[in-house]
Amino acid sequence: MSRVDNQRRLFLELIEELRPHWHHDPAQPQRLADWLARHRAGSRDRRLYRELCYTAWRILPWIEDTSAELLVRRVASFASPSKATAPFIEAFADPTVTSAPPGPPESLLPTWLGDECPAVLQDPTQRDALLSRAPLWIRLQTAQPPRVAAEFDSLGIAHSPSALLPDAWQVAADAPVLNTEAFRRGDFEIQDLGSQALLASLPGALSGHWLDACAGAGGKTLQLARRLGHAGRVTAHDIRGPALRELEQRAQRAGLDNVTIERAPSGPFDGVLVDAPCSGSGTWRRAPHLKWTTSHATIAAAAERQQFVLGKFAAMVRAGGTLVYATCSLCHRENEAVVDAFLEHHREYRPLPLRPPGHSSPQADGRWTFLPAELDSDAYFVAAFQRS
Repeated sequence: MSRVDNQRRLFLELIEELRPHWHHDPAQPQRLADWLARHRAGSRDRRLYRELCYTAWRILPWIEDTSAELLVRRVASFASPSKATAPFIEAFADPTVTSAPPGPPESLLPTWLGDECPAVLQDPTQRDALLSRAPLWIRLQTAQPPRVAAEFDSLGIAHSPSALLPDAWQVAADAPVLNTEAFRRGDFEIQDLGSQALLASLPGALSGHWLDACAGAGGKTLQLARRLGHAGRVTAHDIRGPALRELEQRAQRAGLDNVTIERAPSGPFDGVLVDAPCSGSGTWRRAPHLKWTTSHATIAAAAERQQFVLGKFAAMVRAGGTLVYATCSLCHRENEAVVDAFLEHHREYRPLPLRPPGHSSPQADGRWTFLPAELDSDAYFVAAFQRS
């Protein structure tokens, strides 16, 4: 059996292992990682099977009820070419599949999305962006960008700055940026451009003592700490211990001494960021499996949790302070509906106008959705309030 035929056999084995979980398990990437570990896959094979698997999730309605032969042909046809995937694509791809797709683009999105975010389905540019792979963005956290650029150039890592956020650079998706001296020095972090744009939308300079209430591994925590500077500080909180340990390591690498971690913050704070747990529908470009495991029930449960979390941490904002609510969701029930309900029950808060990057006039209602094509990023929602 040739190498590529063996790869086909193993890929179909992987597909059969994942098939029972396609519509139920949001943790399928971990199942993929476990499969790769059991098979002791080398680095090139890991890249191959990840790409094939993520392609399968992207086009799931076009493959789940087909024969094995047609499944392989369609996945190979839509997979992204690279050194790792080139032999597989050459052996099994069929150009007629991409020129005459098995169905309309809308069939690659769940039907309920039209109720939650009609703007994506009404605008082909937004729809196509959501169906495509997201680029890789980094956020500089150094006063010496030329030093980073020089190393990237020496390694052949293509990079281009964002026209809207000068600290944001787009790099090739498979670029080995984590193996650079610049990364080890803490000169940059991987952070999606849309994520960077959330804090960049807040009016004026930030100051004082802030709480990042759902910090996770700390991408926005580090960005917030850098914006506040040495005169300000950030307290990071999360219920996930491993994420906070990673945040601590990242803050040390970045040389940030104004970040502390607290398991039970109490306030009051000058500002509170609530990057709330959500359905993750805004991350489908990177996590396409979530398209098929998210439902109305998932969204309703997330919205209920978000209402609780937002209300809990709103109580920790001092009078005159700022509250920021953010999600990586496209869903109305997790975004605008949560904000409307919050303002109805918390009359001490009023919307704080936002100025999203690239917009000359402020958004007076204090809320904004970054759709995927706007910044060529994941999709995000942000709302800001000031406590009277």
